[in-house]
Amino acid sequence: MRWKMSGKGIEQELELYGHGFFQTVGDSMEPLLHNRCSTVVIEKKKGLLEKYDVALFRRPTGEYVLHRVLKVLNDSYIICGDNRLRKEKVPEEWIIGVMAGYFETEENNYISCDSRRYRRYLSTLIWRRRRLWQRRQIRRIIKAPWKLAYLYKSFMKGE
Repeated sequence: MRWKMSGKGIEQELELYGHGFFQTVGDSMEPLLHNRCSTVVIEKKKGLLEKYDVALFRRPTGEYVLHRVLKVLNDSYIICGDNRLRKEKVPEEWIIGVMAGYFETEENNYISCDSRRYRRYLSTLIWRRRRLWQRRQIRRIIKAPWKLAYLYKSFMKGE
């Protein structure tokens, strides 16, 4: 999920109130959050994040990104969207908030990150990432079928 805003509106709101409600843009956190339909509740960062927290960070380009923490390092995090394979190393100082919950659509009730429903979703993440990786591999083979023939010949030769 990405936002690009002029100024520091998101950061000012978090500083003033400690939390904010923001509509998501993009598909990187599908199927949890939907493009321009979901609203996330972001709380101001208070200390270190944990694995599987959903962090809001601002890149040096000014772009806001909401992705999941996959690994906690000493002074940074390995972060990736639920609908992405490319991981990103994000320094601690880029992090400005963490998702406390969300509204899937405007009609839905609030879903807390502490709820059973959200925890159930987290339990499917490894399976979802494997499936995403498999789909990407199939697309690569379809786009370049000669690679499959090359890999098969290499396998048969024992290379």
